[in-house]
Amino acid sequence: MIISILMLASGLIILLTAAHVIIPGTISVAYYFRVPANVLAVLLIAAGTSAPELIVAIQAGLNGTPQIVWGNIVGSNITNILVVLSIAGLFFPIATTDNATKRDMIILLSISAIITISTYNFFSLPLLVSILLIIILAFYTLFLVRLKPDEEEAEKNTEDSKLSFKRSLIYCVAGIAGLVLGADLMVDAAVELAVKLSISKTVIGLTIIAFGTSLPEIAAAIASLFHRRIDMALGSIIGSNIFNIVAGLGITRLVSELPVTNEILVTGMPIMILSTLILALLIFLKQPLGKIISICFLVIYCLFLWLNLAIGI
Repeated sequence: MIISILMLASGLIILLTAAHVIIPGTISVAYYFRVPANVLAVLLIAAGTSAPELIVAIQAGLNGTPQIVWGNIVGSNITNILVVLSIAGLFFPIATTDNATKRDMIILLSISAIITISTYNFFSLPLLVSILLIIILAFYTLFLVRLKPDEEEAEKNTEDSKLSFKRSLIYCVAGIAGLVLGADLMVDAAVELAVKLSISKTVIGLTIIAFGTSLPEIAAAIASLFHRRIDMALGSIIGSNIFNIVAGLGITRLVSELPVTNEILVTGMPIMILSTLILALLIFLKQPLGKIISICFLVIYCLFLWLNLAIGI
């Protein structure tokens, strides 16, 4: 018990330190490479912070526990929207008017629809669908790499960039590594406690592991808002959800069968689709994510946790 508490505390300290350096590092790198900061946030922060989900998914797939794979990916996407954005929205209203945000939201809706149709029709993820997801990942990444900042974005990056190129790279690498390491320590401690309480693997994936692997996104999103880069906060969350699905599920299916459990079909998938649709509606209507909506999201998430714990224990 003491060791688990120490691991939780150590992970939290590493996580907060990493979040403190990752945003200024990302902004400066975007300035030097002449790319939009919100695009680099998707490529670097979203993809980087999605690495824990991908690693957990592949390991679970190879170990023959697909319920952990589905619980981790679906639960992480739910947590990103209902918890990460809500926590950030309690500090600052999150604008949803950026065109890039709308574009990425359409992509997220599309791939969410693909896996939803697949799971409810085949009760697993077909190999052809996983190949399609990987193709989408390749084209999406290539598209982002080719984007260039407009004048307003370039000016904003210039104003916010105060680091040397070398220090910027160090901040980015150290920031990503710290976010992943800090979250990993906290997840290991939480899972150990959950196993002792005899909580089911699916519930552990949907809740503890999903929340733990979303800790980097929480830290990065709040840090983005404190640096007044709201565009990076929302972009990195939507981008993270995209990478979770196309990389986490797409790549894992190449190495393992992914049958889906009833718990995912009954609670996980419906809540993921509901939260994604609500966020899409806010973005398409250009409604900011403020305190009231954030509180509603957190209430939905608490109900989601209660339902899963009631079913899984």
